[in-house]
Amino acid sequence: MKGFGEIMKQAQRMKAELNRIQEEAAAKRVDGSAGGGMVTVTADGRGEIVAVKIDPELIQGGDLEMLQDLVVAAANDALRRARELLTAEMGRLTGGLNLPGLM
Repeated sequence: MKGFGEIMKQAQRMKAELNRIQEEAAAKRVDGSAGGGMVTVTADGRGEIVAVKIDPELIQGGDLEMLQDLVVAAANDALRRARELLTAEMGRLTGGLNLPGLM
């Protein structure tokens, strides 16, 4: 059985590794899209929206409600992909265990 000091050292190493993985994920980008790519939203691994691209043809159509719906759909797609990215990165640390509170 490991002593308390060794368990604390292991916990500190895991925390440092967790922080490193979160920083690496934050630097990565994922795209979500809607309307066949007419709206693309980019999010980082922290789940923050960093860019929105809208096809100019969509704006010329003048359908504001459709544009708003496509932006929301693309943003939700990007955020879902960002969560998947972070989950995959965390899986490296946890060995595939689903540990609540790590994400």
